[in-house]
Amino acid sequence: MVFRRKVEMNNKKTSSWNLGVKGYIVVILAFFSCYVYSALTSDSLNVTRDIFVNVLKLNQGAIYAMSTIAVPFGIVGSIILGRLINKHSIRLYWGLSMIITAVFTVAIGQMHNTVGVVVCYVVIYTFSLASAMLLAGEIIGHWFPTKRGVAMGLCTAGYPLSAATTSAVAGMFVGTVGYSAYYIAIAVIAVIVGIVVIVFVRDFPEEKGGYPDNNPAFDGEKAKAEHQAALEYLKTSKWTALKCLKTGRMWVLWIAVGITGFMSMGIMSNFVTKFMVMGYELPTVLQMLGIAGVLAIPGSIVVGWLDVKIGTKKTGILINLLAFVAVLCCLTHVTALHYISLPILAVMLGGSSNLMVSCTAAIWGRYDFKNAFSVIQPLNSVMTGVGITVVSACNSIDPTCQLAYIIMAVMAVIGLIAMCVLKVEPIDSEVR
Repeated sequence: MVFRRKVEMNNKKTSSWNLGVKGYIVVILAFFSCYVYSALTSDSLNVTRDIFVNVLKLNQGAIYAMSTIAVPFGIVGSIILGRLINKHSIRLYWGLSMIITAVFTVAIGQMHNTVGVVVCYVVIYTFSLASAMLLAGEIIGHWFPTKRGVAMGLCTAGYPLSAATTSAVAGMFVGTVGYSAYYIAIAVIAVIVGIVVIVFVRDFPEEKGGYPDNNPAFDGEKAKAEHQAALEYLKTSKWTALKCLKTGRMWVLWIAVGITGFMSMGIMSNFVTKFMVMGYELPTVLQMLGIAGVLAIPGSIVVGWLDVKIGTKKTGILINLLAFVAVLCCLTHVTALHYISLPILAVMLGGSSNLMVSCTAAIWGRYDFKNAFSVIQPLNSVMTGVGITVVSACNSIDPTCQLAYIIMAVMAVIGLIAMCVLKVEPIDSEVR
């Protein structure tokens, strides 16, 4: 069965920012999923990782390698969940993943042995990654097929907000009530998000009595009929995960989008180390991290707005170009350029996730998006994990951290070329 969108439109229109009450609730939940993921897997590690090593006297090598150890589990977990959501409810897995994240977040704050800390971190990484990147991203793509750029820009602002707050907050907790209280606070956020997602959210807006893009121009009854036809279409769609993997455009997309993730996670997880090596004191570095996060919040939103206004491809080219500029700034010894690089680095984190959703939806459409995204998201996780590993390995070889940034400069050029080559247009004109 071939499904073609044929929606009768009237004169009603909505602005790019008019996502509706129900739509904004979904976006807010996705925002906090992004916040929790970043707060637990990159930003706060600048503080809490040292607690495990220096205060609790746990194995330094294992604790510093936690991110690397967790990556393959996160990838496998995303692949498994990607297969499961093709047959079951996305929002159910999203909610349960957040609750599981909360349980193990509390647990890691109580651990006093290396194995326990690493196991908890692996579980946290796997399920928080799935929540923020795969599950929330999929639902955003379903709810906002054309406004996805704006919606994702708002969601991914959770990453820079985390960068602006979590290291400082973690440091404050460590100095007062103890580091375990920090993990409890993040766990509370995660469990609230999980419960609200299960109770409120549905995979498609039509299942909540809403419209795609919150556009009342969609005739209600015809929208429901279209949705049911689409679900039937999905049963026979040729765009299986295997088919996507055999498609060249998927691999170009992976390089174009994945490299920004490679750079973002590699940089942010080793942020404190890099800037202290360059001569900055720890309080100054944490202040810089806060500045980057604050400035990147509107930056992430602007990225989403640009996605809608100038198109996903042009926005992607801009982000990859800015990534190259930011890395070059950090290769210099000019303080002003270091500060200029901060908001750009933070925007990359949110921008890469935004692009991953927007590009996938633009290429595979609203309904085939699910299968395609369940492939690209684990692939992107590979790239982000490699970023953390490569930067850490380079820093062990070159304590000045210059080698890592030279490699990332080269990667930025490759990502820019890939984005220029990528065709951000429907891959199958029959299925829209």
